[in-house]
Amino acid sequence: MVVFISCKSSPETGNDKEPGNWNKANIVQVDPTDSIYRQQLKNAQDSIGFFVALLKEKNKNHFDFFAKTGFADGDNAEHLWFSADSLVGNKIAGLLDNEPVQLKNVVYKDRVSIDLKDIEDWAIYDKDSLVAGNFVTYE
Repeated sequence: MVVFISCKSSPETGNDKEPGNWNKANIVQVDPTDSIYRQQLKNAQDSIGFFVALLKEKNKNHFDFFAKTGFADGDNAEHLWFSADSLVGNKIAGLLDNEPVQLKNVVYKDRVSIDLKDIEDWAIYDKDSLVAGNFVTYE
């Protein structure tokens, strides 16, 4: 099973609460072979350079940065958002911003470091307004 969780701190979810209080309605199962979904992933990867450029200037622009990637634990996989705070080589580092549903090997606020090529989506916010990104949508 593949599980996706919407960006916890986004204005759309209105949810920046501690684990256990977030809206589980944000959990969506998707078909990873779906052509629209695959195109959305490509769009996010094709524009990751823009995200990286602004993240490098984080202290000047005061935006909030989020990125999504897949995590696995045995046969279970979830695609979770993390708040990105730095770039270390070709990896984006930050804190896990979702509470995993099935995974036991990662928890909310774990420190993660994810290779740029493994980023599936990204979003930049200025307070409650989306500035750029958030390519993968579910209907």
